[in-house]
Amino acid sequence: MSILMDARIPALSNDESERPAMQGSSRRNFLIVSSAAVAATAVGGVTATPALAATTGTSPGIGNFSSYPFSLGVASGDPLPDSVILWTRIAPEPLMIGSGMPNRPVPVHWQVADDEAFTQIAVEGETFARPENNHAVHVDVRGLRPGRWYFYRFRCGSELSPVGRTRTLPAPGAPVSSFTVTHISCQNWAVGYFTALKYMAEDNIDLAFHLGDYIYEGAINGVVRGGAYVPDTIRAACRSVDEYRLRYSLYKTDPELQAAHAAYPWAIVWDDHEVSNDYAGGVDHGPAQLARRAAGYRAWWENTPTRVDPPVGPDERIYRRFAVGNLVQFDMLDSREYRTADNDPLISKLGDEQETWLIDGINAYDTTWNVAAVGQQLGGVNANSPTRNRIYEAYYDRGVAPVILAGDLHWTIVSDALLAIPDASSPVVGEQFIVTSVTSTGDGPGSQATKNGWLKNPWVKYVDGYRGYIRSTFTPTGVYSTQRDVQFVTRPNAPVWDAQNFFIDAKKPGIQLA
Repeated sequence: MSILMDARIPALSNDESERPAMQGSSRRNFLIVSSAAVAATAVGGVTATPALAATTGTSPGIGNFSSYPFSLGVASGDPLPDSVILWTRIAPEPLMIGSGMPNRPVPVHWQVADDEAFTQIAVEGETFARPENNHAVHVDVRGLRPGRWYFYRFRCGSELSPVGRTRTLPAPGAPVSSFTVTHISCQNWAVGYFTALKYMAEDNIDLAFHLGDYIYEGAINGVVRGGAYVPDTIRAACRSVDEYRLRYSLYKTDPELQAAHAAYPWAIVWDDHEVSNDYAGGVDHGPAQLARRAAGYRAWWENTPTRVDPPVGPDERIYRRFAVGNLVQFDMLDSREYRTADNDPLISKLGDEQETWLIDGINAYDTTWNVAAVGQQLGGVNANSPTRNRIYEAYYDRGVAPVILAGDLHWTIVSDALLAIPDASSPVVGEQFIVTSVTSTGDGPGSQATKNGWLKNPWVKYVDGYRGYIRSTFTPTGVYSTQRDVQFVTRPNAPVWDAQNFFIDAKKPGIQLA
């Protein structure tokens, strides 16, 4: 297969080393390309209509690929004040092992611009999509201005990618009046449509947090999504790296997921289904489980716009920290890799090293707000947890009121974070927002008996069993959050509504229903 260069864009070097960027000359009005410019008419066949054709004066064409190589869209993630990670994967045949690509590096050109028409190029450069990475590309774009929105795109051969929109964070300590995040988890493709992500892509968001279960590794059985075709090679439960890669490909052909990734940067951690259901990485289950974990971690890294280094076998540090000016510090946590048991009085659920890192860094930045984002909550909603007790006590002793963002339960449960759950008389340390799923467990509203059971705990202020996401705007005086629900996921085009608003006063911890 030959991949020819387009004469309209400077030819790329044959040197396979990554070349340094070349410096060049808000949603606010950003038109998200429908379905991230890739419409999946059937799971087995992807048609592409990149909007970038308008900026080059030619139709997108097929070039010398068997099909459109940017079938999985584009994404950005883990922004810093001067940098952001850009991601794509070259995959003309995304549902085949190897994605229809040759077993050799392929040059990829990338551009970042101040405007959607790419008339003001901020920076551009060259990299290679390599077969050992399943032809995924992670570009660490440096030298950007803080607190700015940008547009980006890729070219491979004669083909241009869809346009993505991304941003950098404000400089450390800079005054920030407002910053809006969303957090989601648990998107099981086989269970339903990612309609929540469609609305999320259209929302006014600065940064999205995905808190795990980006894929589900189990076997896909029976009729899914109205009879969508899923090859047998993808239906099998994931154990090898190729099986995990194919599962990510299946998910990433979804137009709503692509649109949400293209709209703004994401910061992503995993939960359990990126490897296997309810696994505890700190427990030795032998070489087969370690090999499965290594495969799952490898495929996760290849398919997310993450700043973390590639995994080394079954080991991968994904916990990390960053701040948004003087407004909010974010700590991203790993709730699975180091885990042995949930309630061990001596061994941390997060692993001792990660727990120490979290506690030692509580005041790493001088910000109004301090947020911990984790796949599974630090302890049960109404159960004692030694790990959570130690962490909450550390926040409390330092006079810091944390906002905890979590997922995993397939319910939205918004509660006060008490110093010693289940002691309802213990002090309020902060707040916790457990977000419902994108699709997992199917249509809401869930069991009323289950909902009533959660609400018997006086520190639990709100419970919701519909699918959806939570949007939170941080300001110097308060946090304004909204639970957004979709009516159903087992068929497409569900309506969305704002189910409940919440407020947190910067001067007094605790959830207020608004």
